[in-house]
Amino acid sequence: MDKTDRLVEQLKAKDVDAFEQLHNMYAENILGAINVIIQDEAISKEICQDVFVKVWEKADLYDTTKGRFFTWLLNMA
Repeated sequence: MDKTDRLVEQLKAKDVDAFEQLHNMYAENILGAINVIIQDEAISKEICQDVFVKVWEKADLYDTTKGRFFTWLLNMA
């Protein structure tokens, strides 16, 4: 099990520190992907925040056997 998988398992248990670490690892890239589509940084930041709220709420739906965590994030975005 790699670092991301461990953090996701902790996130599923509602570990705030794990959420913060995952946010630090992925928020910039998710924001960039959103901004490519939206082309408005303020709106992109709001959407990115919404994505991470969904991550917190729906972490238990992520299945490591079905793909990478980053891909799951992109699909939510």
